[in-house]
This record gives sequence, structure tokens and C-alpha cells, in this order.
Amino acid sequence: MARRNQPSMIKGNQHNDPSTDINVLLLGQTGVGKSTFINGLANYLCNDTLEEACNDKIQSVIPSAFSFTDDDTFEQKTIEIGQKNEHEDFNEDGRSCTQQCRSFVFPVGDKNLRIIDAPGIGDTRGLEQDTKNFHEILTYISQYEHLNGICILLKPNEERLTILFRFCINELLRHLHKSASENIIFVFTNARATFFKPGATSKILRALLDQHKKEHDVDVSFSRENTFLLDNEPFRYLALRKNGVRLNNDQTLSYQKSWDHTVKEYSNLINHIVTRPLHAVSNTLSLNEAEQLVRKLTRPIAEIAKLIQENIQLAKQHKENVLKNPQLANQGLPQNEAKIIPLAHPRTVCINEKCCKSITVNNQTKIEYISKCHEEFNQ
Repeated sequence: MARRNQPSMIKGNQHNDPSTDINVLLLGQTGVGKSTFINGLANYLCNDTLEEACNDKIQSVIPSAFSFTDDDTFEQKTIEIGQKNEHEDFNEDGRSCTQQCRSFVFPVGDKNLRIIDAPGIGDTRGLEQDTKNFHEILTYISQYEHLNGICILLKPNEERLTILFRFCINELLRHLHKSASENIIFVFTNARATFFKPGATSKILRALLDQHKKEHDVDVSFSRENTFLLDNEPFRYLALRKNGVRLNNDQTLSYQKSWDHTVKEYSNLINHIVTRPLHAVSNTLSLNEAEQLVRKLTRPIAEIAKLIQENIQLAKQHKENVLKNPQLANQGLPQNEAKIIPLAHPRTVCINEKCCKSITVNNQTKIEYISKCHEEFNQ
């Protein structure tokens, strides 16, 4: 993995052809460590060893915070790195720390590695917020023609198939085009605790992928080739050092081993990403646009189906009346027709019960919107 030992903030190669950029999208559950993944990468690119990094300026491209407990006093301290901004929020428990999609560009050889940090899935603000986050992700990646890799970050200690874990994996896969299956990469964070192995998560992840294959006929590989295990605790070690916290030799040695393993794993990850076929972003966008279109068609299709059933009942009733009185056959077949009245402008109405009333049209109860919030609404 190409590095440069300079204490300044990393900048991408200038005047590069965008078609040669290595674009990587990071996805994962809220709190899995996407921001720390990026901060760790920035420091590994700048320094060959942990000792060099300690003497260098810490690279904190994304503001972050974590708790640290003193070994002797058990006093808990909050270690903050970088300045909080409108893109990041690390004070609200359970909320996605990354509030908006952002790109971070790093030079790798003569190319630019673009890491796209996305809001986390499983936000405690609810399903509506997750829907907004996915819309934000799709809107953001639409500015790029291709993705080289789609990294799904996981923790290795998921022992049960919780509703949240199932939701996160299924939602991530559901929003990706089937052609993206060759670009999906699994990255396990905090993996030192499981000796850099997938741990209990392996079994439940494989079960979800098998289920996804049966339901959608899309085979997403989960193998050593597209799975990478790392731990960015050396970044936390650097943050502690920069905040004046001193650790003993055994602790430092442990962080050194973690640094060496993670740097190697990052290198393997990037080498794997560049071998992947380019995923056309337009494919994933088209898939989600089609899904939105189907959802929008649900109401008009339901109304049409209701109208058809009403006309069938009218036809049956007319048939019975004709059998009783043949002269009614000359009156034609009665039917309900939808009359479309185009408006000069889009109109916003209030659906509160105080702003609506029921009216009868052709013996059918309809809703009339009394309150027009905006007679002429400009989209």
C-alpha cells in the first residue's frame, strides 16, 4: 500500500482522470466504525510504523470521540479528536454519527482512492430516518459513474440473528443491483477480540446470504477472498497519546501487533478492490427508481381495481333488472367513470379530519378536501 511520510493532511492526486479513480462505498450498521475505518486508513497511509505515527501529526479527517477508563482510578474520560461539524455528530447516543454522505480522497500510487462515508443503517430515530439515509446515499453516489467496491462493515461478535442485524443486511442488499454482487466486500471491525476471525457473525451472515439467494436469485459470496478482518484500535492509541495518556509497554506492544496486522489487511483490501469489475452506478439507481415507481403506482392501481369491481356489480345488477324488465336493455350498460379534471398548478391539501368532509357521488362516499394549503404550489 503506497504511503507518504508527511505530517500534512492527505490530499488526492490532482488532475486525475475520474474514470481511473478507485471509488469505494462504506455501508454498515450505526456505530460499526465506518468513520474510525477512514481515520485509521489516513494514518496508515502516512506512516509505516506505529512509532512514526506517534511522532507525526495524527490524521483525523473525521472528528470522533470515545471513552477511556483509567487503569488505576477507573475514572472515565472522553477522548475527542477533531472538531465536530454539521457532517458529524458524536454526542447523541444511538444516532448515526455520520449525518451526511462525504467523500475522502487519498493518493494510492498514481490513482485516487475515494472512500464514500455514508450514514449508518439502523438509526434509533426509526425506519423513516433510514429511508432518508438511503435516499441520501443514492443521491450522493449518482455523481459517480462507477464503484469499484462496496464494503459492508460488520462486527465479529454478533451471536444472535437480531431483528436489527437482519434488517440492516437485508436493506443493504435490497438497495443494490444484482450486478453489484461481485463488488460486495465484507470488512469486520474490532476483530482483535476474536483473534482476527469473523467469530459468531459468520454463521448468521451466511444464513442471511443463503436466504437472499433463495428469494432473489442473487449469489453474494462470503469467503476469505472478499472478507477482511482488522482492528483500528491503533488509531485510538494515537488519540490517547496525543491527549497525554501514557500506556505501559505491554499495552504498547499489543497495539503495535494490531497496527502491523491491520496495515497488511488494508493493503490486501485495496489490492482486492482494484481487481473487481466496475459496477455501473446507474444500474443501482435504476433499480431503486423502479421500486419507487412501483410504490407510487400502488394507490392508482388500487383505485382502478375498485372502480372495475364497482362496474362489475353494476353490470350484474343491470342484468338482473333486464331479466325482470326487457325494456331496460335499450338503456345501455350503466357504469362509473372517473372524470379527470386537470389543475393549472399542483395543489397541497390537508388530510386532517377537520379539513375534510364526506360527500356522496353516484351513491358512493368520497372525501372532499376543504382546506387548500397552497392553491399554487411550485415544485
